[in-house]
Amino acid sequence: MDQEESVIKEKFNLLRETFKRWTIYKKIAVILSCIFIISIISIISLRLLAGFGAFGPIPEAEDLRNIKNPLASEIYADAGELIGRYYVENRSQLTIDDLNDNYKNALIATEDARFYTHNGVDYRSLFRVFFKSVLLQNNRSGGGSTITQQLAKNLFPRKRYTLFSTLINKFREMSIAHRIEDVYTKDEILLMYSNTVSFGERAFGLSVAAKRFFNKNPYDLNLSEAATLVGMLKATSYYSPRNYPDRAQKRRNVVLSQMVKYNFLIPTDTVGLLSNAVELDYTPLSQEEEFAKYYKQHLTKEIRQWQDTSSVEDIKSLKLSYDGIKIYTTVDYDLQVAAETIMKKHMTALQKIFIDSWKGGNMYGKNNKLIDEKLLADPYYKNLRNQGWTNKEVIEQFSNIAERQIWTWQDGLTKKEITKIDSIKNYLSLLHTGLLAVQPQSGEVKAWVGGNDYGSFQYDNVTSPRQVGSLFKPIVYLTALQRGKSPCDFYKNELRNYTSYQDWTPHNADEEYGGYMSMRGALTQSVNTVSVQVLFDAGIEKVVDMAQRMGIASELSAVPSIVLGTSDVSLYDMVSAYSTMANRGIHMPIRTIKRIEDKNGVILYEQAPVDSSALKMIADTIHVDEINAMLENVVRYGTGSRLYANYRIPSVIRGKTGTTQNQSDGWFIGYTDDLVIGAWVGTEDRRMHFRNLGTGSGGRTALPMVGGLFEYAYAKNKLPRQLPSELEFDCPDSLDDLAYANYQRREEILTTRRNFGGWLRDILSGKDPKRKTKKEDNYQQRSTKERLEEIEKDKLKWNKRLRRRRRK
Repeated sequence: MDQEESVIKEKFNLLRETFKRWTIYKKIAVILSCIFIISIISIISLRLLAGFGAFGPIPEAEDLRNIKNPLASEIYADAGELIGRYYVENRSQLTIDDLNDNYKNALIATEDARFYTHNGVDYRSLFRVFFKSVLLQNNRSGGGSTITQQLAKNLFPRKRYTLFSTLINKFREMSIAHRIEDVYTKDEILLMYSNTVSFGERAFGLSVAAKRFFNKNPYDLNLSEAATLVGMLKATSYYSPRNYPDRAQKRRNVVLSQMVKYNFLIPTDTVGLLSNAVELDYTPLSQEEEFAKYYKQHLTKEIRQWQDTSSVEDIKSLKLSYDGIKIYTTVDYDLQVAAETIMKKHMTALQKIFIDSWKGGNMYGKNNKLIDEKLLADPYYKNLRNQGWTNKEVIEQFSNIAERQIWTWQDGLTKKEITKIDSIKNYLSLLHTGLLAVQPQSGEVKAWVGGNDYGSFQYDNVTSPRQVGSLFKPIVYLTALQRGKSPCDFYKNELRNYTSYQDWTPHNADEEYGGYMSMRGALTQSVNTVSVQVLFDAGIEKVVDMAQRMGIASELSAVPSIVLGTSDVSLYDMVSAYSTMANRGIHMPIRTIKRIEDKNGVILYEQAPVDSSALKMIADTIHVDEINAMLENVVRYGTGSRLYANYRIPSVIRGKTGTTQNQSDGWFIGYTDDLVIGAWVGTEDRRMHFRNLGTGSGGRTALPMVGGLFEYAYAKNKLPRQLPSELEFDCPDSLDDLAYANYQRREEILTTRRNFGGWLRDILSGKDPKRKTKKEDNYQQRSTKERLEEIEKDKLKWNKRLRRRRRK
């Protein structure tokens, strides 16, 4: 009996536990059902809101019809010269007859198999994506977008929303796709898509892509070529047949299999084709299309930033490639042409000097270490090794001579019979450059050369940061002057070990030491040991603050080596800082656009005039004048003296060279009151550098481009002549130990006499001798206007005394 009761209890407990679990599962099911229903309702609500234009206007039928005839936007120089256009990117418009069956069938089979049956949105495909991607987490199910939706995305770029940005954009594209289908035929949609889609490497549209990769017209593309281009659309960089031929081949084969799957091909059509490599006949953009291209790309960023920050919806929705706006820039057409011409001529000669200087040396490091690194990182090398090739076999393959495309200063982009290793050597040893010219009073850009050739190198050397070397020193010296130092303060030129900074011992470039140097002399000769002492007197944090207020936005390291230019700073920032000195201590942000008009001539944007009341002095005028006079001395007698020796410049130029460790980077910035020109020269990998200072100093690599452009500007009467500074410093640049001791004794005697004479004059006139000190103590508490007025009065008195001294 007891046993029966036990069994009954056990069954009852089991039944109760089962009921509890069922209750829990029921609750979970209810919760999940609620979440699912809420999600569905939210998705439907978002879809409806997007369709009604709640997240941005949906283009009307008339707007869509106008897409057929986009108006190019035009870029003008400051004197009205047309220097470029924004059109539907770099494309040649196609007609429907240009699309052959190879391309159309490959595109439809891969991107939108039901293209001819849906009305812009393939809901069957969307449900597949939802269940496979979202529920089953299968990433191979595709994206679900039709060709028409992709066209909508190309024509009307996505916007950012706070929440559900991707989903809202998808719904907007679905609504736009429906309207496109109402306005255009299927063939017209295929044509528009082929005209707007990007194939990477700045090739927009099938016409340009066919020419770029296969040197053919679109209609002449064979099956393999058409499938390769369609395959690239999934990820243009990843499947680039130029950079990753193995990936491009695999992706092409996927496209071919899709064509078989959807009966555009039969299996026998692909026999032998799948194993063939992709054969290219690559043709880049012509040189003529690249004038001021780096400048144009920078303009694009600024215009987009202007649009993003505008509160006017019409401005936000402007499309450079369609709306025919006119951009009037600050660039001087003549200076831009001259800058590009001078750069090409100088860099062609400098490249030869660079190569010749390494004859008999290890340009690529011990045992060609750099070549080995590039070779091992090459995608083609990795592909062959993955296929089972031995290292020896791969090296032999890389040593085979074949026709290859390379870029050189002598010939630009050209084809040569060379090995793959020769190509690696060429690009390792290739010199790069950047040049920027700015008008300091307005901050307007007058010339912008961002690199060698935009078609081959998209990296803009004007905005990219590099170590600046001694180019940073004037900022340190100006800060020291602000802190009470004088250009005639002397420092001992000696090696010093700074134990507080990990036993750091800065050296001079010429390894010459001894005696004493004035601040002026140390800056003229770019003496590192003295400059470090000046930095500590100025204060590292004060120097960083001064640099930032002068216009340097790049991140600076607050360490002693900052004075030697170890921080990476862009040419853009350095020219901005030197423009502040050229503008006598007033910083003006760099500007590139004067005015923007719509296609009807209505002004959408106009550069605001300079508000003098809002300008801020970053340093006292007298100290800026002192640093300007010191930099004038640099060009006359110091590291920048080649400027006058090699170029006919009928004016005073101030400037500073910069050369980083091992001559990896060469810099020079020269300026007058009316123009600042800066240049940088170096290699892509800073471990590749000039062999010695004789060939690789900033005075030899970067200065000639600045000098050449100043020479041209004066020859064309674009600049007024500038007179030498009236400031004179009553001290030599350097003294040996004995001469310095005598100099110090003389200064002490003169100081005592001056102090005694002033004290005696105050007593005889009844003035309080302490009044002057009290006045100086209150100097920093006065307003900027009061300080500037007093500085100008002091400067007039100072100049009178200097003129009297010169007459005597």
